[in-house]
Amino acid sequence: MSAGAQPLSPRGAVAPSPPRAASAPSELSESQRSIIRLATFSALALYATVRWATLMTPAPMWRLVGLWALAVALAGAVPLVRPYGKVVALVLTVVLCLLAFPIAGLQWHSFIHLRIAVSARHIGDGLSGLPTALVPYTGPSQTIRLVIALGAAVLLLDAAIVLAFAPAAFGDGRRAAVALPLIALAVVPSTLVRPEFPYLQGLLLFGLLAAFIWGERIRRDAVGMALAVALLAGVVAALVAPQLDQHKAWLNYRAWTGSVTDVRADSFNWNQTYGPLHWPHSGHEVLSVNARTPDYWKAENLDMFNGYAWVLGAASEQPKLPPVSLAALTAWTQKVRVTVTGMKTNDVIAPGEVIGRPAQVPAGVEPGVDAGSWTSVRTLKSGASYEVTSYSPHPSADQLRQAGDGYPWFALSNDLTLTIPQTGAPPQEFTQVTFDPFHHRRNLANRPANGPSIARVLDASPYAGAYALAQHLAANAPTPYAFVESVLRYLSHGYTYNQSPPLSRYPLVNFLFKNKLGYCQQFSGSMALLLRMGGLPVRVAAGFTPGMRNGVHHQWLVSDIDAHAWVEVWFPQYGWVRFDPTPASAPARGGVTTPSQLRSLPGAVPGLFSSRPSVRTTIARRPSTRFKRFRASESAS
Repeated sequence: MSAGAQPLSPRGAVAPSPPRAASAPSELSESQRSIIRLATFSALALYATVRWATLMTPAPMWRLVGLWALAVALAGAVPLVRPYGKVVALVLTVVLCLLAFPIAGLQWHSFIHLRIAVSARHIGDGLSGLPTALVPYTGPSQTIRLVIALGAAVLLLDAAIVLAFAPAAFGDGRRAAVALPLIALAVVPSTLVRPEFPYLQGLLLFGLLAAFIWGERIRRDAVGMALAVALLAGVVAALVAPQLDQHKAWLNYRAWTGSVTDVRADSFNWNQTYGPLHWPHSGHEVLSVNARTPDYWKAENLDMFNGYAWVLGAASEQPKLPPVSLAALTAWTQKVRVTVTGMKTNDVIAPGEVIGRPAQVPAGVEPGVDAGSWTSVRTLKSGASYEVTSYSPHPSADQLRQAGDGYPWFALSNDLTLTIPQTGAPPQEFTQVTFDPFHHRRNLANRPANGPSIARVLDASPYAGAYALAQHLAANAPTPYAFVESVLRYLSHGYTYNQSPPLSRYPLVNFLFKNKLGYCQQFSGSMALLLRMGGLPVRVAAGFTPGMRNGVHHQWLVSDIDAHAWVEVWFPQYGWVRFDPTPASAPARGGVTTPSQLRSLPGAVPGLFSSRPSVRTTIARRPSTRFKRFRASESAS
């Protein structure tokens, strides 16, 4: 048969030749699959790395991008050298993984000279400080920043190694092993710092993940259909997600962990003692507050001065104060949700005064000492959450200057009263003095029928200098607000923030006229003392400053560093208005944000900033006293 001859069919006809086998145009070659696999891996890893960067402010983007590039290089280069032997591939992998340490922030000197012990110590320091660090981390600790960056390196390189050593048959199990570390890299920051446009972020993550899982397996002629299905699924999810997101956990894991494990819980004694500061101060989160606007989160009103310090007063029937103006109530009322995350307390913590009864407090509540304050029947621990509607006014300076003089002085008499020890008297004998209202004209040298004059009582006490100062500042102030301003100015010059002032018998006198060293207790206590002596209704408040905002969501994370004391003065139309005389450099006011910075403060107490499983304090008891109470009669002139 000649070369061009065709076989004959049984009947003698020429049989048709079988069709040639040809690759379908829609199938991808192995090299094309590898390129798509690496490209979709790189895109997903880059997005996850950018999300991880939100854990630090400012973010070390060049370090994190360097770690991403290292992971992409590993995933792409190792398969190219695998034909030369497993040993070559393993050596390249080890070298690339070791480079992650200096790129993440480990000193190059320690890396090049193999100072393993020094490097391990740096990493250990970062790991020990990480549990108390608030995110996004804004502190100066390079070891904490190193550990956060190394977390990204571990997840990126883990995914890259699995991809690099994947067999030719790249199945679903292997894809999942690569994708899971990258999903964690993207999702973990979102659980700690709520992202901007969260549903859009979720849609983007879904698209990148779908491209990595199915990108290389989609036939060319089915790409359009696959994109349409993925887009439809993403849009449906974006529409359903807001209905499922109720901004609270479906399962309260905090409550579970609080009941079955020994969770660290700080506790605070808000009564002022003025000694070295022994509040917890390690950066441990104690509260999270969901609120429309940030505020000071108040725990207690310290409205009684016992001769030495401001403390929580005893429960008693008090005259009712007139309501605030409707405009003020409308402007400064908000509903907040408070979640206890790391402390134990019986105080219902809220901004300003609570309107109505708090909702969802475990085991219920009972009224506190002052109107607008509440205490829980059972101690609130980690996981407890409740809602309150609170009024906390923030009028402008002009509004306070024009607030008027419509003070209900009789209803405010308790807030014009101080307990004054007498020089030379028995140590347990005090006199309760109710001071004259601001600019109330009378001759203080006259002797009322029921006791000595206010001036004589103060002259015979350790507080004679404070009273003279208060009268001088009040006399030169035309309005109550001007008097408040004058006291704030006075305490802003010549007084130094110090967390370990010397102890003394009369600490506020010592602070005002001798050492002039103190922290929020001394500043707020002295301001309240001077204002009451000058005739303004005032009290000390204790609790927390706003804390750190959690991303763009209306949530504030409050740590033990934010524990604070301030002053509240009563004004017509507005009620109790907050003033803070403590210097802005104080930790709770944002001047210091990390335990390492706190240790460098003047007068820092050694060992004060170590992490402790629980902080228990003894409440300062009021001295047993025999009171001689008097109030200057209105008829005295």
